[in-house]
Amino acid sequence: MMVVSPFSEARTYQPREMLEVRGVRMAALFLAPPDEYRAARSGTALFDRSDRGLVVLTGRDRQAWLHNLVTNAVTTLAVGTGNYAFAVSAKGRILFDLNILCLPDTLWLDIDHLIMAVAAAHFDRHLFVEDVRIENTSGEYARLGCTGRGVADVARGLGVNGFAALPPLGHLSLEEGARFVRHDFVGQPGFELFVSRGQAAHWWERLTGLGARPAGYRTLDLLRIEAGIPWLGSDLTEQVLPPETGLGERAVSTHKGCYLGQEVIERMRTRGVVARRLVQLRTEDGRALDLPAPLFRDGVELGRITSLAPHPVKGHWVGMGYLKSSVSGYAQITAGDPPRAVTITSA
Repeated sequence: MMVVSPFSEARTYQPREMLEVRGVRMAALFLAPPDEYRAARSGTALFDRSDRGLVVLTGRDRQAWLHNLVTNAVTTLAVGTGNYAFAVSAKGRILFDLNILCLPDTLWLDIDHLIMAVAAAHFDRHLFVEDVRIENTSGEYARLGCTGRGVADVARGLGVNGFAALPPLGHLSLEEGARFVRHDFVGQPGFELFVSRGQAAHWWERLTGLGARPAGYRTLDLLRIEAGIPWLGSDLTEQVLPPETGLGERAVSTHKGCYLGQEVIERMRTRGVVARRLVQLRTEDGRALDLPAPLFRDGVELGRITSLAPHPVKGHWVGMGYLKSSVSGYAQITAGDPPRAVTITSA
């Protein structure tokens, strides 16, 4: 059942276009696309993050138990810190990605709403006699994100004076039960707030009062594509880790010991076996390209486009995708019918 964003009651939550994301009706755009993009790049943008869910773990075995199920270290996390990890199958295939936050008596697992049911089933399947309790608390919290050049000033207005010194996924509590998390979710300085769902409109208004300008989901998607950040459901699929995404270095610990799927991943890492690599790309016309769209050269399939968005300022389309590691040179790559030229901009 589709629900309405908890921020929709805020006076300044007045989008010009809405869309459904992960079962939530939320803002697609607040301004004309060029104006919203420029504002997000030159100022401070405020995003509705209702596309994300939250699982809370309690119980004395929570860290050791989760440590054995994800690719990054959990037992060494101190209160106020966090990391990024993958949950994988016994065959080393990606099930989902997650941000892990360590609180005094709990672990918070920030997971895409798209995969909440899969995550719950995966966790339940591997819970035996451990003292761990798993709770989906997505309905209790509202989530917003702030990013851009002025983000430190907005953080300071919330009482967070050491924003620049916070490590990735470092977090702290604010008044009214809110939690502030350093998260560069589109590749530029940013933070996210978890707030009580009943206080969602209040916090939205508070951030706009501090100078953050509302921006929609389409701009969020474009910014993360420009930053080369893959998302679950499009760029992160069931490939075997270490992923050809550039995320392996910070999401996969090579020192933590055994975990589910570790043997396969370590074997691939030591052998340097990488079938595909993630690339950034552009094309002059991305209309009518159904994703994932195959990439060709001389009739031979080389990979696929997994994300694509029109750029409202530069005029072309920007995207991400995968190329076979055996591909040498990026000339004369096309997609679609009739074929249109695709330029690989980063690999």
